[in-house]
Amino acid sequence: MKPTAVSYEQLSGIFACLALALAAHMGSLPVWVLVTVAVSGGIRLVLARRGRPAPARAVRVTIAVLAIALLFVQLRTFNGLSAGTTLLALVAGLKLLETETQRDIYVITLIIYFVSVSALLESTSFWLFIYLTLVCWLTTATLLRMTSSVPLPGWRRSLRYAARILGQALPVALVLWLLFPRFAGPLWHLPADRSEAESGLSDTMSPGDIDHLALSDEVAFRVRFASSVPPPQERYWRGPVMHDFDGRTWRRANFMPLRAATLEPQGPAYDYTMSLEPHQHRWLFALDWPSHWDQPDTVLTSDYTLVQRDPVSHPLNVAVTSHTRVQSSMPLSNLARGRDTRLPSDRNPRAVRLAQTLRSMHPDDGEYVRAVLAIFTQQSFYYTLTPPKLADDSVDAFLFDTKRGFCEHYASAFAVLMRAAGIPARVVTGYQGGTFNRFADYWILRQSDAHAWDEVWIEGRGWLRVDPTSAIAPERVERYADDAVIADEPLTGRWQRRFRWFAETQLRLDALKQIWRERILFFDQNSQQQLLEWLNIPEPDGQKLVLLLTAALILVLSWLTWMVRREADPKPTDALIRAYSSLCAKLAAVGLARRAHEGAEDFALRVARHRPDLSPAVTALCRHYTILRYAAAPARVTVNQFTAAVRAFRPRSLSQTGS
Repeated sequence: MKPTAVSYEQLSGIFACLALALAAHMGSLPVWVLVTVAVSGGIRLVLARRGRPAPARAVRVTIAVLAIALLFVQLRTFNGLSAGTTLLALVAGLKLLETETQRDIYVITLIIYFVSVSALLESTSFWLFIYLTLVCWLTTATLLRMTSSVPLPGWRRSLRYAARILGQALPVALVLWLLFPRFAGPLWHLPADRSEAESGLSDTMSPGDIDHLALSDEVAFRVRFASSVPPPQERYWRGPVMHDFDGRTWRRANFMPLRAATLEPQGPAYDYTMSLEPHQHRWLFALDWPSHWDQPDTVLTSDYTLVQRDPVSHPLNVAVTSHTRVQSSMPLSNLARGRDTRLPSDRNPRAVRLAQTLRSMHPDDGEYVRAVLAIFTQQSFYYTLTPPKLADDSVDAFLFDTKRGFCEHYASAFAVLMRAAGIPARVVTGYQGGTFNRFADYWILRQSDAHAWDEVWIEGRGWLRVDPTSAIAPERVERYADDAVIADEPLTGRWQRRFRWFAETQLRLDALKQIWRERILFFDQNSQQQLLEWLNIPEPDGQKLVLLLTAALILVLSWLTWMVRREADPKPTDALIRAYSSLCAKLAAVGLARRAHEGAEDFALRVARHRPDLSPAVTALCRHYTILRYAAAPARVTVNQFTAAVRAFRPRSLSQTGS
């Protein structure tokens, strides 16, 4: 049999599906591969539009050999997720160039499904999952239209039937997802080498180089408290701590993680779970001050930063316990004191002189801290996210010239004034505050919540947190356009705050993403164990999990078999036809089966010849059916009355009548 040729409409449909699938890989595929796929598809569509066949075989083979060879030269391998996906994309484009029959379309369709799955292995995005589900739905509908019937089935019908197919496949996918034996960790941890997902805080801070701080709505992490929530003034989420200062830039100290000194809690403990987004650094954000955590290969450094062995390259959940108020009676080591009082000798001379003057007036450390904070409140300092650029001596320029800046400017200047007076000080970067999502009972920390504050060493109390930014009076905060952040606002834009429904919608969508994260991304071996316990299975283990999987698959596949057989042998849905079919079945049971070519009236005549005793009832019923089915005039009986009459009709066989 000659293979069925494809039409221009079929080609354009499958090319559109391939383009949508490759759009999910736009940032990872080489540009020349995307161009090759686009050009190949475009050439084939132009030829099909003009009724011409695919290019000659020699041309196609030459292009394929050159393209695949170039890909190997660039990647050096075809193994691995990234290389394999790139090869699949290139092969799909080259296959488009030679597509002539529906069999070629089937091959491209299969590649589209594989390309979509590979995108899910590269990303854990909930929205990408939704997008690729829609792509697979559209591809399935396109595949259903690859028939020899003319005209082709409509898109609405194809999409509806494709949705039914996906819906029938959903129970199988759900059973396999819940009950297929897992490894110890979550399944969705394949993209451990994503180096492009870097955002948020870094390990350096240079206020003088920043003339604008963008308010990003990107989520840094989410927090779910087990019970009580600390007050706003204690919600400081600790990140990298800056120790080294060269007069302009603060940097994290280059030292190995050391054992942190024991702290004495002065307040309640807060238990919570951090849901961190990838940021390609090794530190974990935690509420000041962390005391316990469940993440392996994680240590608490001497500056009380949680650091793990590998970068956070995939979403991570960490259960932490913190105390927001602590003190330490242990003395500060000479190494730490020297590190946190060091200043470059030739930088920011005016700030150093100011510190020496204030120190002579306030020899007590606590009084000196309050005197420095009074400078920010009593002089004309302003908080703004669009400060002017600073000179090389950035602290001098900020304190004496511009007097405008945001948290990094104030934290940097405060630490310099402390160190110049001989008080150990360091800059802590992290996040402050957060937005409460009342739809899912957790807090959202965005990049716009990024903050910097200070810690100073006070003998007898230990490290004391000081936030000089909070010393600025509210009436002195510049509020230009979208410059200021309102506390606990879900969105930072002015127009977004104006439309509250938009903020509510964003929070609801974020709650949906969190459910995706907790129920899908982090569904692992422990989750399966909890599922078995929830099902009240005694002494759950791997063997019982496999037995439960087998039983569930048998049930689901039996249901699918019934559905397929039901579609293959459909029963009439019309009430009149169902009633007439029931009448025919009753007569067939007594040896009077209706023949396929017989109409209702002919059938009634044959029944009258063979069974005169049934003739009056059958003739009346068949006449009523004919009138209800075909007559234009209204019938004397309704469909319900006809159905009731058929239900009451109970013919007996000849043996039962005694004939």
